[in-house]
Amino acid sequence: MTITGGYLSLRTRAVKAPEHRSAHTGAVDRPLDGASLEALNWIQKTRWTLNRDVLGVVEAAVKDGRRLASIPAANNIPELPRLDDAAYQVLKSDKTPEGKKAYADYIKPRADIYAKNKQMEGERFKLFRMLDLGQQLAKADVLWFPHTCDFRGRVYPTAQDLHTQGDSLVKGMLTFAEKQRIGANGQWWLYVALANAFGQDKIALQARADWTSDNLSYILATARDPLACQDFWAHDKVDSPWEALALCFEIARMADHEAMYGSRAIASFESHIPVRLDATCSGIQHLSAMMKDPLSAACVNVLPTGKREDIYGDVAKVALQRIALDAVGPDEAKRVLAQKWLGKVERKTVKRAVMTTPYGVTAPGIKDQLIADGFCDHFERGVERYQGAEYLKDVVIAALDANIGAPRAAMNYFQEVAQSLAEREIPLAWTTPAGFTVRQAYRKSDVKRIETLLGSKLVKFQVSVPNEEAGLDRRKQKSSAAPNVVHSYDAAHLCLTAQAMKAEGIRDMAFVHDSFGTHAGHVDTLNHHIRDQFVLMYAGPALEQWRESVMHHAGVDDVPALPTLGSLDVNCVRDSEFFFS
Repeated sequence: MTITGGYLSLRTRAVKAPEHRSAHTGAVDRPLDGASLEALNWIQKTRWTLNRDVLGVVEAAVKDGRRLASIPAANNIPELPRLDDAAYQVLKSDKTPEGKKAYADYIKPRADIYAKNKQMEGERFKLFRMLDLGQQLAKADVLWFPHTCDFRGRVYPTAQDLHTQGDSLVKGMLTFAEKQRIGANGQWWLYVALANAFGQDKIALQARADWTSDNLSYILATARDPLACQDFWAHDKVDSPWEALALCFEIARMADHEAMYGSRAIASFESHIPVRLDATCSGIQHLSAMMKDPLSAACVNVLPTGKREDIYGDVAKVALQRIALDAVGPDEAKRVLAQKWLGKVERKTVKRAVMTTPYGVTAPGIKDQLIADGFCDHFERGVERYQGAEYLKDVVIAALDANIGAPRAAMNYFQEVAQSLAEREIPLAWTTPAGFTVRQAYRKSDVKRIETLLGSKLVKFQVSVPNEEAGLDRRKQKSSAAPNVVHSYDAAHLCLTAQAMKAEGIRDMAFVHDSFGTHAGHVDTLNHHIRDQFVLMYAGPALEQWRESVMHHAGVDDVPALPTLGSLDVNCVRDSEFFFS
């Protein structure tokens, strides 16, 4: 085999230099060590190839001009008629309330169409670029993806556009190059994986496998003629349509194998599709284990409860209860706003706020998310919409405190430690359980004013340039501590799991931060090591060990004391069906 590729000659750093090259982890002599180094090298050995079945469907859909899954419309939305210049100036110059409304009614639909068309043009450009790259790479039998770490130890592929951590379309187009026998439980895991891709991941694992079995006729029909069956696999409620399609092809091949050799030979079927297991709000899982908190651990399936817990649904329920009380409460301002939220809050309304809480989203950030995601569109644009978002932001934060108070206390603790050190101009540094040394040192920035020509127009703007001599940015050091610690620990979990899989001789793996995948025949082994390595990380005094590591790197012994910990026995995660599923 002739091995080629630009990354053979293009030298890249194993740890990506962040925006402050000499300030963060880039300043550490050897940040990458132990399991993190071993895992980085092992992950790069996975052999990939293009899934030519999925690629063919994408090509056919684009050729037919079909809009399905992530394929954008072939043509722009027609623009609305425009006034001539004279009529437009008359409309624009009318400053009466009626005139302003008429102007807004004229501008808004045209601006919306313009924005949607620009978005579609960008999506088409991205699709065509990816499709062209896929067609070129399909000529190769095997692809390897170089990876690097960011300054928290998180692992990322170096390639752009088409890589192993892409969206549904990219994941559907990439598959393992080498097939592996599925073994005794592989058929069951492929069935579970297909149900997951279809969005049936809120039910028990056996129920997911049963769902696939119940829909087998549709699955086989999809494999025979995907575009004729697009209403089955490509509608809006399917979580990952292109992964679903890839699994439909695989299950159809498995059915052909069974028809030819009999059901007893199903274990000998060779599969090349990654089966992925996803965490339940990974950040809160790690924080609950650090705090040894049974309440939050149960909310995110660290602690088994006999059913799949849904932290997003739990927060939504508490929020709905609070809104119902406010809607009949004595506070008139709250009552008016709450009544407008009645029947408007669902699981998806709070999901982003819950997901981003472990990574440091602020209260204003939650408010901005609610507006940007369109959940406040039933309020009038302007002041009323911001008031509605402000109210729901407070409700969501209260609901978060009710469900994940201990993880939020851990986040506050990380901030206290970072602030304590920053006040002494000491960066925050620690070594993770995987041996990766993280150094967080956000520097104050100087504002540079730039003037340049854009065509014939003079444009002025400002940029912030870190000043290595100006000292630490205390505000940034504090606000960034919690997300950086959490990211480093979920990266450590990934690396320790990859190292354990290497010890088993299992090479092909598909990792995306809190989603771990491998061949169907190796999923049971992966499941074991995901839980085993989590226990090894957190069975001991993990938060105290983090504190000791920080003091060692800082050269001090007076950082804030630990918060009160709970009584969780993290060994219980070994029995949690839904910890990763």
